[in-house]
Amino acid sequence: MSASADFPCVRSVILTGASRGLGAALFQTLQADGARVLGLARTFPADQQALAAQRPASIRLLATDLGDTGTGDVSPDGLGLAGGGLPAAADLTAFVNEPGEPGPADEIVLLLNAATIEPIALAGSLPPEAVLAAVNLNLVAPILLTNLFLAAFRNSEARLRIVYVASSAAHRAYPGWATYCATKAGAEAFMRCVSEAAIRPCEVELVDPGAMETQMQQALRDRGNGLPGHARLVERHRVGDIGDPLTVAKGIIDRHFPPLVAVA
Repeated sequence: MSASADFPCVRSVILTGASRGLGAALFQTLQADGARVLGLARTFPADQQALAAQRPASIRLLATDLGDTGTGDVSPDGLGLAGGGLPAAADLTAFVNEPGEPGPADEIVLLLNAATIEPIALAGSLPPEAVLAAVNLNLVAPILLTNLFLAAFRNSEARLRIVYVASSAAHRAYPGWATYCATKAGAEAFMRCVSEAAIRPCEVELVDPGAMETQMQQALRDRGNGLPGHARLVERHRVGDIGDPLTVAKGIIDRHFPPLVAVA
């Protein structure tokens, strides 16, 4: 994590959907790699809570419902929305600044992983409340969090990066996944715009982890019976052609979170 003992570099990662599936695997891999991690999720398992208690300076957990995007009223700091489950700028800066003001060799990363596959249904039978919840979590929350992240660290000397967990569903038509496909496509479009221009330099990376054995994948098998493509999902699971989240997470960290190099 550092170029040398004399020039330590600090990587602080704000991770959404940190409590299960790929998010839990990313949380485990990042902290083992030496990164400081702020995990965002509605609830956290006992092992994550224990780790945060043991390492309060480097591991934080913030219980929050990212699908609750608020009332539309602007928050007191002017950087977010009031009345919802999204974090405030102060939550992010308090975590990142704990070891001291980040310097040019340090890195702050917003790792956007949280998403829902629901509703799993054909258009014409989509529950409106589930559609709205998916749009809030998959599309609105990443946009608002990205905006908050860039505003909160506008004047920081640290390198800023946004890593967005993408999906092939953003570029293909999967019957029964229409809301997921649409919201992932919209979020990718937003991230591409951010990569071209933002209020300060920020690297943006889109990472497609592929199919993994998570609760999302199980929901597609269990509840997608009768939908086009369902038999292929079941068969891929039967023959073991579905990735393991921890293996996928380690691959993502190896490729997208290389050791930091101190600025001369």
